Amino acid sequence: MEHLERRMTAPTNLEVRSLTEPEARAGGAVAACAPDDPLGRLQVGYDTFLDRVSPGVVGALLGPHVIGVAASAPSDACTGATTPPELQTTPKVSPADAVGFDRPRHVVSMMWRLDPEERHVHVGPVGVEPGAQGFGVGAAMMRLLCERLDTDGEVGWLETDKPENVVFYRRFGFDVDVDDRHLGFPVWFMRRPPH
Repeated sequence: MEHLERRMTAPTNLEVRSLTEPEARAGGAVAACAPDDPLGRLQVGYDTFLDRVSPGVVGALLGPHVIGVAASAPSDACTGATTPPELQTTPKVSPADAVGFDRPRHVVSMMWRLDPEERHVHVGPVGVEPGAQGFGVGAAMMRLLCERLDTDGEVGWLETDKPENVVFYRRFGFDVDVDDRHLGFPVWFMRRPPH
């Protein structure tokens, strides 16, 4: 049977705005359940996502319930600036043979190596509760996040390992800057200049 994509409008009681501290913690839980991130593919700990969603990031709420998050971090707080020296080098073992600490180290070293030197805002994680996907929630969050990027004159930068997300992010002005495949699957790094 042919796959039919759900394209419905966001619920009228959807609120997209900056998250408070308790809401951001719930947003981290949403991001952990629906990661658009190569780290998620390597199954890092749940707390990794909780720590990456801070108050003030864009979120989507239905009543008091956080159903989506579009997190972001300035360039001085993203992977490129915060990676300790011991994680900046690629492990000697191939990604396919990596176990334990070497698995996430492959991803972190790649993200560190490819992080742009120019000032930017690192977008991600971006995620919507699975039952709320296909209703425009992610698009509503990305519109607000991109409005903020434009208002502040900031470059947006993100990575994804899902081809369908490349199409999604292009709708908001992101273009593929790097197509990296050394992990054994594609990871697309995308850049968006301010509009």
